[in-house]
Amino acid sequence: MIFGAQFWSDRSRFYAQTNNPSEELLRKTGAAGWLETCGPTAAVNCMAALGYDLAIRCPGAYLPQPEEVLSDFLNDPRNYPELARERKDLTPDKLPGNRVPQYYPLAVRRVFGADASFVWLADHIQIPKYLAESGAVQICLEHPGHYLAAVAYDDEKDEIIFNDPWPDQYPDRNGFNRRIGRMSLWANQKRFAVVYRKR
Repeated sequence: MIFGAQFWSDRSRFYAQTNNPSEELLRKTGAAGWLETCGPTAAVNCMAALGYDLAIRCPGAYLPQPEEVLSDFLNDPRNYPELARERKDLTPDKLPGNRVPQYYPLAVRRVFGADASFVWLADHIQIPKYLAESGAVQICLEHPGHYLAAVAYDDEKDEIIFNDPWPDQYPDRNGFNRRIGRMSLWANQKRFAVVYRKR
């Protein structure tokens, strides 16, 4: 049986990080650190799978991408005092905010009104447990350091179903509803997560 976020299998709710203005700017300038928005895009994929309204409305016809706006919040100097309270051992002006997992619950609440919490992971059963509670989970790999959106769990195959915001890394260029064995994921997973829930 597969269980997870309500819209885990809805491709229309999948976001890729390789088509937003920040990534384009970094790519065009030849920045070594381009592909910086995997965290915001994974967060957006989690919220989209849960059914959050992610539309960013402007007075004109332009529709900004939600991961771009979330990236802006995480790196806006006006937000540094709030971000500093979320993780006291870091100075927000020294590290890109999109890399700091403890910042995401505040950011998604302020930008989208979403419910999320940062958790430390003690074992390999926590991610399926959070997914069983109809949540979505933002996780980060050790190698490469890269965020994913875990959106469902297949208990018969013992596989996590995830949306990868960097689809171009796969031969089929598809980051939607990829699968990985739970233990294989745990072997290459950083020991924290951001858990999203639908209000």
